[in-house]
Amino acid sequence: MPKVRVTNSGVAGACSTRKLRDRTLESDHMVFPSRPLLVVAMTTVLFAANSSQAAVTTPFDFSKHAIALNVTVKGVPLYVLLDTGVDPSVIDIKRADALALPVDRRTSGQADGEGTGSTTVFPATIKDLEIGGHAFGDVVTLAADMGTLSKTYGRPVDGVLGYSFLKDKVVLIDYTASTVTIFSGTKEAEVFVRQCRKHYGTPLRSFADEQIPVIPDFQLGDAKVPITLDTGSNRGIALYQVALNVKGIRGALKVTGKAHGAGARGTFTSDTATLNVPVGMGPFQLPAGEPVVVMSSRGSADSRIANIGNMTFAAMKVKLLLDYPAKQVSFYGDCAP
Repeated sequence: MPKVRVTNSGVAGACSTRKLRDRTLESDHMVFPSRPLLVVAMTTVLFAANSSQAAVTTPFDFSKHAIALNVTVKGVPLYVLLDTGVDPSVIDIKRADALALPVDRRTSGQADGEGTGSTTVFPATIKDLEIGGHAFGDVVTLAADMGTLSKTYGRPVDGVLGYSFLKDKVVLIDYTASTVTIFSGTKEAEVFVRQCRKHYGTPLRSFADEQIPVIPDFQLGDAKVPITLDTGSNRGIALYQVALNVKGIRGALKVTGKAHGAGARGTFTSDTATLNVPVGMGPFQLPAGEPVVVMSSRGSADSRIANIGNMTFAAMKVKLLLDYPAKQVSFYGDCAP
């Protein structure tokens, strides 16, 4: 039986020649809108003028501040999250069994992430994934019980598309339009953002054996610090304990209460606060007074002072371009129609 080892960043193992890890399944809700957002736009397929490949644009449900997509697996509709912080990907084990997806129960490990319990994961494969009517084939994944996350989320979540799906793709998340576009390549993506007047870019990199993107110079007050870019988090700014050592941050925090959520290892509680210093990156700045949560995890002064989620990017009104083949992360704003 292949070995499975538990590391600080998740489960690593081998199934044949595959390395499997799950950093986090994060659904840590602070505020839910009283009326869910109704996504009524039709999924569209846009063809580039100079390419035989298609750019697939599909709406996402942002009612829970997550990038939630309607997809099909083996022709069956599923509701999944798009998450830069999960490696590889995840499928609910009950859904996997119902679809007769391959699940290797001879090999198991424990997922790592937020929460106080434990979650057993098994190597699996998502078969025949389609998004917006476009076939994306099979996706290496882990099968796990996602019941706790679904309960906290407020509806069944069938899976999470993470690094194993994203690693060879160019993806644009438009937070203003609530759409995701998957391109055939970098040049095709450039057509979609050439009319934008604001831009910030940085190499797509990560630390250690994790795959979550890191922005090295995010502004917290007068300091520029490394943060992780997490589209699987429906929070805004989540400060790790090491952030309290950054000059001016501890004194700028005003604790307001508690927040409850669910992660890879079950439920957890965090402090909520207001951060009374400006935050941002490049031309994308938010004024003092942003709501934040303070995590119990230490983080790292070298790689992770904070974790930034969808609420911050939505507040900045950005288009987030993740170009994994070119290893580049770009933010665009103030875009002409």
